[in-house]
Amino acid sequence: MKSRSYRTQQGFTVVEMLVASAVLAIMSIGLVTLYGSLVTSTNFTKRKAVAITIATNQMEYLKSLPFDSLAISGGAIYSANPLPSTTIKTINGVAYTVVSSINYVDDSFDGCASYATLALKQAYCRNYPPPTGAPTTDSNPQDYKIIHISVTTAKNSKLAEVDSQVSARVAETASSTGALYVTVIDATGNPITGATVNVVNATVTPAVNVNDSTDSLGNAIFYGLPPDTTNYDYTITASKIGYSTLTTIVPTGTLQPNYSNKQIFTQQSSVLTLVLLPQGTNSLWAEAVNTSGASISGLKLYVKGGYKKYNSVTDTKYYYDNMSPSDTRPTTDSGGNAVFTNLVPLNYIFCGDLGATSCTVGATTYYLVAAVPDGGINSLNPITVPTYSSSSPPSVTYTYNGVNYLQHVKLIFSTSSSFPRVFTITPSDLSIAAGGLSAFAFQLTGVNLPCSATASSCTTSVKLVNGSDSRTASCVGNSSGLQLSCTVNMTGVDTGMSTLTITSGGNVLTLPGSPLQGGINVLP
Repeated sequence: MKSRSYRTQQGFTVVEMLVASAVLAIMSIGLVTLYGSLVTSTNFTKRKAVAITIATNQMEYLKSLPFDSLAISGGAIYSANPLPSTTIKTINGVAYTVVSSINYVDDSFDGCASYATLALKQAYCRNYPPPTGAPTTDSNPQDYKIIHISVTTAKNSKLAEVDSQVSARVAETASSTGALYVTVIDATGNPITGATVNVVNATVTPAVNVNDSTDSLGNAIFYGLPPDTTNYDYTITASKIGYSTLTTIVPTGTLQPNYSNKQIFTQQSSVLTLVLLPQGTNSLWAEAVNTSGASISGLKLYVKGGYKKYNSVTDTKYYYDNMSPSDTRPTTDSGGNAVFTNLVPLNYIFCGDLGATSCTVGATTYYLVAAVPDGGINSLNPITVPTYSSSSPPSVTYTYNGVNYLQHVKLIFSTSSSFPRVFTITPSDLSIAAGGLSAFAFQLTGVNLPCSATASSCTTSVKLVNGSDSRTASCVGNSSGLQLSCTVNMTGVDTGMSTLTITSGGNVLTLPGSPLQGGINVLP
C-alpha cells in the first residue's frame, strides 16, 4: 500500500517536462507565425484598398480634364504640355507610386486608318471589321483614348489597376495630322516585345518627343503627329536592354538610308521596320603585330562597321566609325592589344576599305596586310562580332586581362605600302566529301597582288600550307593587283586549317593558322 501511495504522488519526469516544453514551443511558434501572417495579410488588404481608391481618384481627375490635354510625358501622344507619367502619394506613412499611361485607339465604327498591311489593320483597328456603311478610310483614326492607371508600393508588387476609355465631347472631324507605325524585329524576322521606340522632330512647334513600347507583335503606333512633308525630320530610335540600338538617318543626295528618317503626311500613315540584334558588352579583342609577329604598341586603330548607313553597294559608310564624327580610335598597349565594347553584332573593317587609312603610330602609317579572326564565319575580312544572349551565352569566348570577349582578331601590319595585302578569301571552306579536290577554285581580294591573264606569268605566288604539306596554287589576275583567281590540287590534303603564304615583290606574307582562320578550312 505504501508503494502504491508513493507512486501516485510522484510528479513529471525530466524527459516528460522536456517533451511538454518542446510541444508548447512548437505551438507558440506556429501561433506567432500565424499572427504575423494575419497582420501582414491585413496590412496588404488595407494598402490594396487604399491603392484602389488612389487609382480611382486619379482616373476621375484625368477624366475631368479637357480631352486634348490627356497626354503623358514620355508617352506616345504628341502634346505641348504633357501630364506627369508618375506621381507619389504618401498616406499613413506609406508611399504609393501612381503610373499613368494614355494612348489613342482607332475603332472600326467609322472605318480604319490607312494601315500598311491587312494584318496591321486587323490587329490595331479595334472591333475589326468595320460595320456596313463605314468609310473606306478613317480620316481621323484618333477615335478615343484609353487611360491605364497602376499603383504600387516600394515593398509590394502592383496593388491596383484601373482602365477607362475617354472620348472627345465634340463630333469627329477630319484630322490634320498623320500617323507612324514602327515595327521592331530581330534578324530572323521575329517581333521584339518591350522595345522602347522614341520619335523626335525638333522642326515643328512644339517639338515632338514621344515614346512607346512595342507590343507582342513588335509594333508601336503614334497617332496625331504634325505633318512634315518638306524634309525627313522625324527621327526614330528603337532600343531594348540586351539588344543593339538603332536610329534612323536622313537621305543624302542620291543615297537612300537602310533605315531612313520619315516624313508625315496629313491623314496618311508612314511605316518603318527596325532590326535590333542581341548584343553583348565585351565585343572584340584585337592584337596588332608586324609581319614578323612582333607586337606593335602605341598604334591607333581605325575601325568601322555594324549597321551600314546606305543601301548603295559602292558606299561604305557605317553607323560605327571611330574617326567620324570625332576621333575615338583606341591605342594599343605595350603588348599590341586594344579592346572594343558594345559593338553591334555585325561585320567590321580595319584601317579603311583598302587597309591603308588612319592606322598610325605617330606620323607613320601602318598598312593592314591581313586581319585574321579567331572565330566567326569568315576567314580574313570582314571580322564578325557574334550576337550575345544572357539566356544562352556563347560556348567559346576569348580572354584578355581576365575579361571574356566575343571575338578575337590578329591584325598584321607593315609600314611598306608595297607589301601584299589580303582582305578576303572565297570560299573559305573546302569539304573533302564534296569532291573536286584536284582543281579546287578560290578567289583572293587585296592590294599588291599583281598577276596576268596567264598563270605561268603571274608574279604573285600563292601557297596553301597545312603543317608540312604545302600546295602551290595556279593563279590569274591583272596588273591592278586587286584580285586573284586561283586553283590548287588538294587531293590527299589533311583536314584542318590550310593557311596562306603569299609572295609578291620580294615580300612574303604568312598568315597564322589554327586556331586562327588564316586560310581555307578543310572539312571532312
